[in-house]
Amino acid sequence: MSNLPPIGGDLATYGVKRFTGLSIDPFKTHRFVLDVQGIFVGGFMMIKGIGSKTAVETIREGGANGVEYKLPGQVTFPDLEMTSGLTYTDPMWLWYRSTMYGKPLRKNGTVYLMDDLGVPVAWWHLFNAWPTEWEGPSFDASQTLVAVQRFTLAYERIAKGLASSVVGGGASVIEGML
Repeated sequence: MSNLPPIGGDLATYGVKRFTGLSIDPFKTHRFVLDVQGIFVGGFMMIKGIGSKTAVETIREGGANGVEYKLPGQVTFPDLEMTSGLTYTDPMWLWYRSTMYGKPLRKNGTVYLMDDLGVPVAWWHLFNAWPTEWEGPSFDASQTLVAVQRFTLAYERIAKGLASSVVGGGASVIEGML
């Protein structure tokens, strides 16, 4: 076996694999869990809505018709939609119940993406999240599917973490450059 990178290969990818032993192949999206304030809430079949968007404000300079400046505006965050199977214990329902009674509980939580061994490889911290919607399972006697429910969380801010920032310091180097 050669110590040279394969022809056409990415030298940076090869270097990371060779010197750290870490693979930087894309992570699979089918293993993830939610933790709310240190309490494991559960695994989910689907989670979507992790992200943020910065509005663009356009300003035109008077007298200069061909010039416009684009400035960052307000940052918004989409609601987080989560789908899970119905189980005996249901901490998400208990949390949603407080919203239903007019006293939403804002909590911090983390969505973890796990590797094939169950080790977190990436995570997203959600700040001041609270449940805004619950949809119960649909029942159909002709089907043998798992009973699923859907929850929606609103959150005010998000921060992203990667295992590489803990293991090798790679993300912290990149963050320092930005």
